[in-house]
Amino acid sequence: MRAAVAVALAMGLAFGANARGPEGQTWDFTLPTLDGDRFLSLGRIRGPVLVNFWGRDCPPCIAELPRLQAFALQHPEWTVLLVSTDVPAVARRALSDRGIALPAVRAGANVAGLMRAAGNVSGGLPYSVAVNGAVICRAMAGELSAEDLGQWARACSPGDARGGR
Repeated sequence: MRAAVAVALAMGLAFGANARGPEGQTWDFTLPTLDGDRFLSLGRIRGPVLVNFWGRDCPPCIAELPRLQAFALQHPEWTVLLVSTDVPAVARRALSDRGIALPAVRAGANVAGLMRAAGNVSGGLPYSVAVNGAVICRAMAGELSAEDLGQWARACSPGDARGGR
């Protein structure tokens, strides 16, 4: 019971009194690329962004990587950004072995806090967030299906009042 109350309080503090979720909240971060040669800032990326938290030991994370890459190719107005929970060398190898060429960053010790700020209070993987104009339009724990991605593309398009400008 105490755990449920703690989660409810955390949700309320994170999302306001309505505790409905992160949609409509602003969210931004700056993280180093896996190579460590530069930093990517979410707020500086133009257009809608799908941020996906993943790890190499997470079967649904690995299963959805090719789907995310296909989505990026089919929707060039979107940026798909992978946030690895693994050390950079392991993440680079996992992506390379699967032919994934999406931009990837490392969250390091900040990963739990970064996910919590976007609505993932449990810390489970995979976790995906769609952002447009620094505003969260969708967030979901679990593997994204092709149908989910299509719904997100429509809901968070640049002209949509919920996610666009």
